[in-house]
Amino acid sequence: MDSCFKSMNSDGNKELFQKARILLNPSAFLRSATYLYAERKLLVFFLVHFVCTLVIWAHFALRKLDAQLANVPEAANRYWWKIVAPPLEFGSMHAILFQMALLPLTMARFSIASLCDSSLNSILPLNRTLRMHIHLGYTMIFIVFWAVIFFFTFFGLLCSDGEEAFCEKFTEEIMITGYCILAFLLLVGFTSYFRHSIPYQIFYAVHHAVFVMYFVTIAHTLDVKAREGGERSQTFKWFSASVLFYFCDRAAMYLNHRYYAEMTSSAVVEGTNGSRMIILKLKRPTLFQFKAGQSALLRIKGIEMHWHPFSIASGPESDELEFYIEVYGASSWTSQLWDLLIDEEGIHDPHARLFVEVKGPYGTSLASTDDYTHVLSLGSGTGIVPVLSLYKEHIRNMLALDPIAYLEELDYREQRIHQVQLQMERRKGSIAKKVITMCHSPADEDEEQEDGISRKSVLRVGIQNKLAKHNQLTSMRDIRKNMSELKKGASEATRFIYGTVVLCIAPVLGVVVLGLTISWNTTKVDLTPKMYLALEILTVLFQCIFATVSLFVWDSTSMVNYLDLVISLIAPFADWYWYRVYEEQRSKLSPEEVILASVFLGYMVVRLWTRAVHPFHQSWKKHIRNHGSGSSVNCLELVWTTRSASQASKILPDIASHYNALVKAWGAENAKEVCRVKICVTDADPVACAQLQEEMKTTASGIELSIGRLDIGRWIEDHTLRMIDAHKRSYSLLAFCGSPRLAQEIHQQKISNDMIKAVTGYKNHQMDFVSESYGGASKGKEPMAQGAEKESKPSKSLNRFSSISYERGNSGVASPFSGHMGSGEGFHVSPKFTPLNRPSLFPVNVNDNGDE
Repeated sequence: MDSCFKSMNSDGNKELFQKARILLNPSAFLRSATYLYAERKLLVFFLVHFVCTLVIWAHFALRKLDAQLANVPEAANRYWWKIVAPPLEFGSMHAILFQMALLPLTMARFSIASLCDSSLNSILPLNRTLRMHIHLGYTMIFIVFWAVIFFFTFFGLLCSDGEEAFCEKFTEEIMITGYCILAFLLLVGFTSYFRHSIPYQIFYAVHHAVFVMYFVTIAHTLDVKAREGGERSQTFKWFSASVLFYFCDRAAMYLNHRYYAEMTSSAVVEGTNGSRMIILKLKRPTLFQFKAGQSALLRIKGIEMHWHPFSIASGPESDELEFYIEVYGASSWTSQLWDLLIDEEGIHDPHARLFVEVKGPYGTSLASTDDYTHVLSLGSGTGIVPVLSLYKEHIRNMLALDPIAYLEELDYREQRIHQVQLQMERRKGSIAKKVITMCHSPADEDEEQEDGISRKSVLRVGIQNKLAKHNQLTSMRDIRKNMSELKKGASEATRFIYGTVVLCIAPVLGVVVLGLTISWNTTKVDLTPKMYLALEILTVLFQCIFATVSLFVWDSTSMVNYLDLVISLIAPFADWYWYRVYEEQRSKLSPEEVILASVFLGYMVVRLWTRAVHPFHQSWKKHIRNHGSGSSVNCLELVWTTRSASQASKILPDIASHYNALVKAWGAENAKEVCRVKICVTDADPVACAQLQEEMKTTASGIELSIGRLDIGRWIEDHTLRMIDAHKRSYSLLAFCGSPRLAQEIHQQKISNDMIKAVTGYKNHQMDFVSESYGGASKGKEPMAQGAEKESKPSKSLNRFSSISYERGNSGVASPFSGHMGSGEGFHVSPKFTPLNRPSLFPVNVNDNGDE
C-alpha cells in the first residue's frame, strides 16, 4: 500500500518546486489576497460587524438630526454645531451600546465550547473568540475616545460663549455617571493592553470592573430627567439580554460542570537551572467530557479561592485528567501548590491525598480532524500540551483497530476518494451550465466533461514542462516566450483566490441592504427621494450579485441550489412591489412587509456568507462516510520543538509510552504508517543533548530526535511532496500550538507552499491551517523557555517526567483563551521558503482548500 511516509522517489517534484519558487515569485498584492483568503471567515465577521456598527450609528444619528432641525432656530449661536454635534454624539452612544451588547456573548465560554462542534463554527470563527472579544473591546474604546473629545469640544465652545445651560451640563447627574463610565472603560482598556506586564490576578480582577461599568451605564439614563418622566433612550434595553445570557452561562458551568476530583498521583521536578515543574494527575469525573486542546479551571481550597486555567494533557478517552504545571514566582499559585506537595523536610509524597475542584471544559478543541486524511501537529515549547492530547487521542483510536484490516481499508479508501472525486467533478457545474448541457446528447455531455478534466491536466503538465525546461533555454526569445506562457498559466491558477476574496464582499453588501431596509422603514424620519433611490439601487445590485453567483458560478450539487434559483426568480417581482411602495406611493413598508423583506434578504446574506467562508472539500468526506468507508485520520505526525533537552527528557516517557504501545500492537513498520513523532531540541548544552540521545535509544527508539532547529518551510514542503508521491489526492491539516508570532510565520510558510503547489498543478493536495496561540511575551522581550539560559548546565534529571504550565504567574496571562505561553524555540524559518524580499514576476494561486 501507499504509506503516508513513503520514501520519496520524486526528486523531480522537489526540483520543480524549487524552480517555481524562483521563477514564479508571488507579488505583495497576491500575498495580501492570499492572506485574506485564508482569514476570510474572520474577515467577513469583522466587515459585517463594521457595517452593522455604521448602520446603527446612522439610524440614531438620523433621528437626532431630524429632531435638531426641527428644534434649533437658524439664528441660534453656533447653529451648525448644534445641528451636527448632537446627532454625532447620539449615534456614537448607540454604536457603543451595540458593542456592549456583543461583548458578553464573546465571554460565554461554556456556550462557545458547546457550539464549536456545530455547523455554526463553519460560518463564524468561534475558535477565534478571544480575537473577536479584543476587537469589540478596542472598537468600543475607539468610539468612546473620539466621542469624548468631540463632546467636550462642543460643550466647551458653547460654555465659553456664555451659554450657562451648557456649562451646567458638566455637573449634572448624567455627566457624573458618564465620567464614571469613562473611568471604568479606560481602566479595563489599559490593563488589557498591558496584560502581559501585570500579574494575572490583578488583570483578571480589574477586567471584571466591566460589569460595574454596565451597572453605571444603566444608571446613566435613569437620571433626574428620566425619573421625572422625561424622554431618555434607555441603555438597559440594548445589553440586558446578552448580560443575562452570560450570567446563565456562568451559572450553568458553575452549578452543572463543577466537580471534585481526587489526585491519583503527582510528581515534582526541580531542574538544575532552578526551574520547577509539577505533573498532576486527577481521577477523571464520570461526567467530565472534553476534546483535545480544551482546558479546565482548577481550584484548591487549601491554597486560595481563585480558579486557574490549565490545558489538559491527557487524551479525551483517558480515565485521568493530566496537567503539566510549571512553577512561576515565589508567591504564585503554582509555587503554593509546590509547597503543598512537599513537606518541610523537602520530601514529596506522590500519593498524598488531595482534592481539587475542576470546572470545565473550556475553550475550543485544537482541531476537528474528521474532514482530513493527514494531520501535521506542531507544538513549540509548552505548546506541546494540547498537541499531546490530540496525539494520545489518535493513538487510542489506532489501538482500537486491527492493523492489517485498517491498512487494507486505507487502500480501499484511497480508491473510493479517487472515484468519488472523479464523479463529483463530472457532476460539477452551475445551474445555467447544466440547463445548457441538457440540450446536448449524453455523449456530447460526457465528452465535454472529459475535455474539461483533460484541459486541467494539460494546464498542469504544461506548467511543469515549462518550468523543467526553463534552464535549458539559451535564446532570449525562447526565454521570453516561455516566461510569457508561464505567466499566463500562473494567472489562470490565481483566479479562484481572487474570486473568493471578492465574493466575501457580497454578504457584507447584503448586510448593508438588510440594515438600511430595516432602519429606513422603521424610523419616524421622512426619507428623501435620494434615500429611496439609493435603497432601490443597492437592493437590485445585491440581488443581481446573488442571482449571478447562484446561477452561473456555484456548483449545483444540492437541493438548496435550486431554492436559490427560486429566490432569484422571485426577486424581480419583490423589487417591482418595493418600487411601487417607494416611488409611486412615496411610503414605507409596513411592519409585516419589513419582516418578509428581512427574511427574503436574510436568506441571500446567509447563503452568500456560507459559501464564501465554508470549506468546500467536506462534501467528499461526508460521501465516503455515508458509504461505510470510515472517517479516521490516515496518519498523524507530531513534531515538538524545544530549547531544553531537560524538558524534552521529562516529557519523553509520556510520549514514548503511547508510541511504544502502538508499536507493540501494530509492529514498528505498520506504526509508522499511521503515526510519526519527531522532537527537535536546540539546547546549547552538548552534555544534556548527548544524555537525551542515549535515553532515546533505550526508551524511544521509534521516535526521531533532531538536535537543531526545525526548518518549517522544508518540513511543510516535504510533507506535500510525500503526499504527491504516495496519493492521488490528500487533505492535510496543519495544527500548531504556540506563540502568536510563530503562528503567523508558520501560516506564511503554509501559504507560500500552497502557492507553489497551485502553480505546479497539484491542487488535489489540499492543506488547511489552524492554530491555538495562548498568551505571549511582553513587548520587546523574546520568550525564554526553560533551559534556554545563556550558560546551560548539564542536566541531572534527564530521566524524569515533564510538567508544563499554562500559567505565567507574574509575567503573563492565564485564561481559558490565553492559558500558556508557547515560545518560539527551535524554529528556523528559511528565507528560501519565504519569498517576500525578491521582486515578483507573476501572480500565482494559493488555494487554502484546494478548490479550483
